[in-house]
Amino acid sequence: MDYRQVHSFLCLYEEGSVTRAASRLGVVQPALSMLIAKLERDLGVVLFERSSRGVTPTAEGRRFYELALPLARGFENVRRQMIDMGGAASGTVRVGIVPSLMPAVVPAALQTYCDVLPDVSVQVTEGYSTTLLAKVDAGELDCAIVNDPLQPGALTVERLIREELVLVTGRASGLAAPGPFDCTELQRLPLIMPTAGQGRLRIPVEPRRRRRAAPTSPRLEMDAIAPTLELVKSGRWATILPLVAIAPELGRPDLQVNRLRRPGIKRALALLHHPRRPPSLAAKKLQEALAGALKDTLDRATGIIRSVK
Repeated sequence: MDYRQVHSFLCLYEEGSVTRAASRLGVVQPALSMLIAKLERDLGVVLFERSSRGVTPTAEGRRFYELALPLARGFENVRRQMIDMGGAASGTVRVGIVPSLMPAVVPAALQTYCDVLPDVSVQVTEGYSTTLLAKVDAGELDCAIVNDPLQPGALTVERLIREELVLVTGRASGLAAPGPFDCTELQRLPLIMPTAGQGRLRIPVEPRRRRRAAPTSPRLEMDAIAPTLELVKSGRWATILPLVAIAPELGRPDLQVNRLRRPGIKRALALLHHPRRPPSLAAKKLQEALAGALKDTLDRATGIIRSVK
């Protein structure tokens, strides 16, 4: 038994499909099947039951996964620590970010990061939380900052912040008076809301049985923040966004931001990475830069909105 066989087994176990596992490993399917067959001969057990719908681990396969997973983590940790011993971060870091962090947090983090670490290349992918979670799980991303997932699977989750969602309207629209806004009144507003793929950012339009505020029906659904705010500035529309997402717009004379009450609405952000692929030194430093920029942005935005009467 060698590590290549163990690594192939882990990928096949996690994917449940020879086709997907072979694609993830970058090998042809017959080569993967031969590796698994040889591993089964070496161990003297059957690890998977094969069918037209894919592969299902046997009891022996599930036990071998439990035993092999710490081995794989330890191997990757040794490799990563030896690479990082020089203390010079280099290589490529692939990070996923939800759209609401793009305007304020990402530029602030990358400006300093790229200056301090000129030998590191950064690839930033914008996407829904569920999409980014799948990409981290598949090894296409080193890490991602997403809306805190209900089902992270095998991924390691580090909670970062909780922030409130706020109502945003045109200041001259008359849609909302200054001050806290009662969530039970949301149903009367011409709302622009994220599409269903944005999950938790659609809390105000979910059925009433799942929350205390009255449900609303958005007249427009749009994920892009910039055009949403342009429509809001026209005075005909309202929207609900995370505080960090509108941090660059706070204090503009044409926008009004209301805190929500009864109930207040919050979302949590989390950092994800795969336990079998510990972050490199470069990835750790990028995670620190993003987390720091996120906290600084939220602190500033919270201070501004609390000072508004």
